[in-house]
Amino acid sequence: MRQIKAVIYAMLGGMVAYGYGQRGQVGLAGFVAFFTIAMIALTLSPIGRMKIRWDAEGITLAVFPKKPKHIPWEELESISQDHLGYHVKSRNSRFKIRKKSMPENLLNRIKENVRKNKARDGRNF
Repeated sequence: MRQIKAVIYAMLGGMVAYGYGQRGQVGLAGFVAFFTIAMIALTLSPIGRMKIRWDAEGITLAVFPKKPKHIPWEELESISQDHLGYHVKSRNSRFKIRKKSMPENLLNRIKENVRKNKARDGRNF
């Protein structure tokens, strides 16, 4: 989807810049071309895209440009679902994973550990 957006931006920006160039407004054509290239770069960049890894110790969330954050399985408190995705709450933080990008085995592992942690803490919600 990001690549399709980038192609659309390139076509639209190229047409507008070409139109300004044909009219002799080289400065404005250059500005539109630069702005178009900047929008394509932002569309294709990995800024703000979460990468999730998990292992026996817990979940590691990496959102560029921040450093990766490790959440142990023992800290998971709850998981809820809405139309946007899954909201996972731990003792020190919370994070959201979109439905489309949530792997089934990770979802099962999170639910299992939330149940274990609630039983261990003696909470029945």
